[in-house]
Amino acid sequence: MRRFGLSSTLVLLVIIGVVRPVEVLAESPETGFKEAENTFRFQDYESAEKILRQLLHPEVLVEDQDMVLKAREYLGACYFWLGNEKGMEEEFTALLSQVPTYRLDPFFYPAPLIEQFEELRARLVELRIIDLGGKKNPDGKKEPECLVEKETVIERSLWVSLIPFGAGQFQNGHTMEGAMFLTGELLALGTNIGSFVAADQLRGSDGLYSASNARVARRLQIVQYVSLGVLVGLAVWGVVDASLKLKKEERSIEMVPCPAPPVEKDGSPGAAPTARTGASMCVRFN
Repeated sequence: MRRFGLSSTLVLLVIIGVVRPVEVLAESPETGFKEAENTFRFQDYESAEKILRQLLHPEVLVEDQDMVLKAREYLGACYFWLGNEKGMEEEFTALLSQVPTYRLDPFFYPAPLIEQFEELRARLVELRIIDLGGKKNPDGKKEPECLVEKETVIERSLWVSLIPFGAGQFQNGHTMEGAMFLTGELLALGTNIGSFVAADQLRGSDGLYSASNARVARRLQIVQYVSLGVLVGLAVWGVVDASLKLKKEERSIEMVPCPAPPVEKDGSPGAAPTARTGASMCVRFN
C-alpha cells in the first residue's frame, strides 16, 4: 500500500510539475500574444500584464515587429491602469525608440493616457533620444523638425446618455460596456417580441386558445413579461451608468507636424515655419 501511494504521488508530481510546463513552452509566442490581447480587451490588466511581460522581458520572444510594437503598447497601457507610472514610461520609451512617430488611438484610450504618451514623446525629442525625421539641409545635416501642439476637445451630450442600447457608453468611450448593454437589451427585446408573436399564433380561427395551447400561451406570456422587465431594467441601468460616468468635455494634446508652407503667386514656396511649438485646436462632437 505504501509503495502504491508513493508511486501515485510521483505520478501526480510528474503531471503537475513536468507535463504542464511542457504544454506551456510548446505554445508559440504569437499564441501568447493573442491570449494577452483578448485578456487586455476584457480589461483584465493584471493578467494581460503578466503575459506581455513574459513575451517582452528579459528578451523579446515575438519575431513579428508589428506584434512587438502592439505588445509594448498594450503593456504600457496596462501599467497606466495599474498605476505603475515608471513601468509605463519605460515601455512607451522602448516603443517610441523603435517608432518615434507611433500614435495611440484616441477612440480606444482615455485622454489622460494619450496626454502622458505625447508628453513623453516631446521629452524624448528634447533630450534627442528619438528623432522625428527632420529634413536635410544642403550640408547634409538635419533641420529641426517643426512641430505644433494640436489640442483636441471632445464634447459629449447628456441627452445621448439618456438613450438606451448602450448609446451613452459608446459616447463615453466605454466600448465593452456599450456592447454588453446593446447585446443584452436587443436579446431581451427580441425575446419579448418573439414570445408575443408565438403566443398570438396559437390562437384558433375564433381568436381563442384550445386547452393545450392555453397552457403554452400562459408560459409564453410569462416569458414575455420577464423579458420586458429585463429590457426595462437594463435600459434604466445603462442610462444611470452612462450619466454617472459622463465627462462633458475632454481635452487631449498631441504633437503634429507643422502645416505646409504657403505657395507664392509665382509658384515659389513661401517661408517655411521654423517654430518648434505652437498651438492649434480641433473640436470634435460625439
